[in-house]
Amino acid sequence: MERRLAAVLVADMVGFSRLMENNESDIINRQKNHRRELIDLEIERHRGSIIKTTGDGLLAEFGSVQDAVRSAIEIQNGMLHRERNFADNEKIEYRFGINVGDVTEDSGDIFGDSVNIAARLEALSVPGGLCVSDIVYQIIQDKITEPFKDLGSQSVKNLSRPIRVWQWERGKDYDREVSKSDKNPIQHIKFCIASDDT
Repeated sequence: MERRLAAVLVADMVGFSRLMENNESDIINRQKNHRRELIDLEIERHRGSIIKTTGDGLLAEFGSVQDAVRSAIEIQNGMLHRERNFADNEKIEYRFGINVGDVTEDSGDIFGDSVNIAARLEALSVPGGLCVSDIVYQIIQDKITEPFKDLGSQSVKNLSRPIRVWQWERGKDYDREVSKSDKNPIQHIKFCIASDDT
């Protein structure tokens, strides 16, 4: 077994069972095309490696946090374009979660808290969105221009401690500086006169 530091990306298709029930062969073919023409290419272009896939998702590893986040955003923007002609209840959409930390590799798979947290972050994401841990956000906040919203501390399944979560959502213009301005609030003092001239 080998231990190393890595950025971990977990992706999952939203409503996979429902989509498969409605039109299994179409979903399988579209998923294959999205993988071949967009998802795998973006992960490779950003120097990531797909560790394993499931029917509706994947686990990938990156040497750079910035590359992992950039890859996820590019995939989500690409999916918006590729699925634009489908009705909302027929669209293939993904959720992403990204964390960074130690992982243990064994027989080509990776394990550890970092992987578990990335999976929990993915489950918190909105369709077409991306959730990252606070450590990921601290690394990328001055390097990536896309806005992230502070979701605060979240309690997640099978973790004893809450984790602070940041969310990126397609088309949302969040104020990235909200958390910074909270640390240095501007004080506004106003006066009024009561009926008794106080």
